[in-house]
Amino acid sequence: MRQNRVWVPMVVVALAFLSTGCMQLVRQWELDRVMEPVHGQLADHENQIAANAAAVEALQGDIEELRNRLDRLQQEFGGHVSDDDMHGAGLAVSLPVHFDFNSSDVRTVDRPILDAFAEAIQGSFPQARITVEGSADRAGSDGYNMRLSQARAESVRDYLVQTAGMNADNISVAALGESRLVTQDTGAEDRQSGIENRRATFIVEWAGSGSN
Repeated sequence: MRQNRVWVPMVVVALAFLSTGCMQLVRQWELDRVMEPVHGQLADHENQIAANAAAVEALQGDIEELRNRLDRLQQEFGGHVSDDDMHGAGLAVSLPVHFDFNSSDVRTVDRPILDAFAEAIQGSFPQARITVEGSADRAGSDGYNMRLSQARAESVRDYLVQTAGMNADNISVAALGESRLVTQDTGAEDRQSGIENRRATFIVEWAGSGSN
């Protein structure tokens, strides 16, 4: 009889221990069940961060390659490539693309330059946004020169799209008129003078809508 009395407390203690252990297992199971989707979301988030980092690295590589290509164009044809005032969003490109007096036609001599420019963009950064800026000399009225510079920008854009095969959706135009003169020559007396003002320049942007 006394032995039974001894076993009873031991059994109670054992049952209490087992009950506590089972409760802990149940709570752990419930916690694991609740946390499982959270862990999945964290894993997806980490994978997305890694993918974004890889995309940024690839983008930086494409931009660097494009800049190197444009720098080679600058060395081959002359001109200027600068990121001044672009705040890291693109490049301002000046190449020797000029126009005859009172003309908006792309000159035959400038076509290889435009071909090389298109090849550089398409080979390194085909999604870049391009703004073609047309300019004029001082001959003629302000209004006329704005219209002429617009026609020059459109002529270069059309060549880049129709002949060089660039994406028209990525190319915009801007008319500058005589707002950015290189020299004060009007070209009226000698039609070769002032040719530096009759030009097309380019803005290459990594993102953005460009100018219309």
